[in-house]
Amino acid sequence: MKNKFIIIMIFIIAFILRFWQLGVNPPSLDWDEASLGYNAYSILKTGRDEYGIFLPLSIRSFNDYKPPLYTYLSILPVKVFGLTEFSTRFISALFGLLGVILTYYLVKEIFKKMSAKYYLLVTFFLSLSPWHLQFSRVAFEANVALTLFIGGVLFFVKGLTKGIYLSLSLFLFGLSMYTYHSTRLVVPFLILGAVIIFYKEMRQKKLWLILSGILLSVIILPIILSFASSTSARFGSVTILNPSERLGQSIKDIEADQDKKDFLGKLMHNRRLVFGREILADYLDHFNFDFLFLTGDFAARHHAVGFGMLYIWELPFILIGAYFLLNTLDKRKVLIVWWFLIAPLASALTKATPHAVRALLYLPTYQIFTALGVLSSIKLVRNKKTTKFGFSAVMVFAFGIFIINFYYYLHQYYIHTPIAHAQDWQYGYKEAVDTVSKIEDKYNKVIVTYKYDQPYIYFLFYQKIDPVWYQNQWTGLEIKRDERNFGKFEFRNIDWSNDVNLKNVLFVATPYEIPEEVGGVVKQIYFPDGSIAFNIIER
Repeated sequence: MKNKFIIIMIFIIAFILRFWQLGVNPPSLDWDEASLGYNAYSILKTGRDEYGIFLPLSIRSFNDYKPPLYTYLSILPVKVFGLTEFSTRFISALFGLLGVILTYYLVKEIFKKMSAKYYLLVTFFLSLSPWHLQFSRVAFEANVALTLFIGGVLFFVKGLTKGIYLSLSLFLFGLSMYTYHSTRLVVPFLILGAVIIFYKEMRQKKLWLILSGILLSVIILPIILSFASSTSARFGSVTILNPSERLGQSIKDIEADQDKKDFLGKLMHNRRLVFGREILADYLDHFNFDFLFLTGDFAARHHAVGFGMLYIWELPFILIGAYFLLNTLDKRKVLIVWWFLIAPLASALTKATPHAVRALLYLPTYQIFTALGVLSSIKLVRNKKTTKFGFSAVMVFAFGIFIINFYYYLHQYYIHTPIAHAQDWQYGYKEAVDTVSKIEDKYNKVIVTYKYDQPYIYFLFYQKIDPVWYQNQWTGLEIKRDERNFGKFEFRNIDWSNDVNLKNVLFVATPYEIPEEVGGVVKQIYFPDGSIAFNIIER
């Protein structure tokens, strides 16, 4: 009864941390969130995405071709709550909570010989994880993929005793591949490793394994068929396996070696070694101390200001927990180690590493290590025959560090991050759209700067533009990333030397695009730190 009460309290804490102020903090939708929300709205109203594609298997969006599941899942909250920040982020918060719940049952299934304290600690640590909270409070497809991935692992392990669970496992793995691109590489590796690890058990469940494999094949067949178009376009835009970008120095080195008659140079500088070195370096980036514990990755949207992806206090316990795990290995624990090692693979093949979104899949393994490290440390301290007072003092000190670190995270996330990182969240668009909507009828044209990228999606989102009308504006022609037009709106960079002679036009510009002496300012929109986000100017 006591454990049930504790786990319920953990779930309540997880719920509050993920849903409180969900539509307010982060301080603005980023462009990907706005795109997911509007496309869900468009499919709800018409069955088609913003480009008029009927029930698409990938969301074209900004030519980055997002996997579709998050958009489809968002249709219901958009229907219930309307097209808002809250409804757009609702699915991520919900799946973040489900991820915490599934993690409890996963560790309970894998670590059956451990005490209930261990299951509760792992779950508690994930519920408070800054990495998990960050992505549960934003419309990140990767967060939904992580929860489906956890479910896939859970039911695979349960399938070792009851074969029917294998079908559910591979079904969830298949769904995860419709949610985020990274799973399309990591899931096959995870399944392959799991089948090898549990080879004897799989032989006894051969029929269920075959049926589950057929089910998975049917589920992912559309992904395979679309790989030559939308998926490959996305992969080509982010992969490091781009000869023109990575092989320039290698070619120069080979030519220099040829001039010196060093015929081994071609072998030493061949593209396979170059790419292999790049992939290994990018893979190891994901275990970087600064990334994990101090600064996070390059993107301000992925972490609180002044914070890494994990709490700094976790470091010693992760190391201790990993040590004890490796010294008590059985097949189920080997699966955890395999999961930990392969999860960053997809991210290692892309640009800009370490990447907190693409590597999110290995997050729960850190809590598994941490909880094991905490319990092992407590056991070690007790075995040192410390006095009751000494043991209590150590526990109070450790708990104090934990509380301070957690409070500091909440302080940074809710107080300072919305100010320091507002521009990274494209703050100001909502107010800009609201202002323009009230006065746009007075002007022949509205020109909106592209300096903050993808402004058109905010006008679609906040004005709730009729999807049927917008789809009819779409001509099917190829679009440039920095130019969009519909109705009286032009979305492009403002070139004042050319635009100065335009009349009866409303400009939504950054403070650097139109000289101050021009005048005609209708409204200035500010970032939370007091700097100007937009000048709305009439001519």
